[in-house]
Amino acid sequence: MENSTSQPGQGSSGTPDATDAAGVVQRSVESAGSALHSTIDKVADPARNTVNRASTAAHETVDKLASGAAHVVDRFSEQAARVAEAPSRAIDCSKSWVQDKPLEAVGAALALGFIIGRLTAR
Repeated sequence: MENSTSQPGQGSSGTPDATDAAGVVQRSVESAGSALHSTIDKVADPARNTVNRASTAAHETVDKLASGAAHVVDRFSEQAARVAEAPSRAIDCSKSWVQDKPLEAVGAALALGFIIGRLTAR
C-alpha cells in the first residue's frame, strides 16, 4: 500500500519540494551577500578614514599656501607702493632743500654740471 500522507517539504513521492529548495538557496545567497557586504564595509571603512585624513591634510596645506601667498602679495604691494612713491618723495625733499639752502643748491648744481660736462667731453 502506498503512503498517501506526505510530510511538509516533501512531495507526494517523498522528495523535497522545489520551492523549499529554492528558499534554502535564496537564504544562502542572501546570507552570502550579507557577509560580502559586511566584509566590504570592514575593508572600506579604514580606506575611507585614510582618504578623509589625506583630504583634510591636503585642504589644510592648500589653505596654508594660500595664506602665505596672500601675505607675500600684501608685502609686495606695500613695497611696490613705496617704490612708486619714492620719486615724488625725492622731489619733495629736493624742493625743500633748495628752498632752505638756495646758495648751496646752486653750488651743487654747478659742481654736478661741471662733472657731467667733463665726463661727456671725452
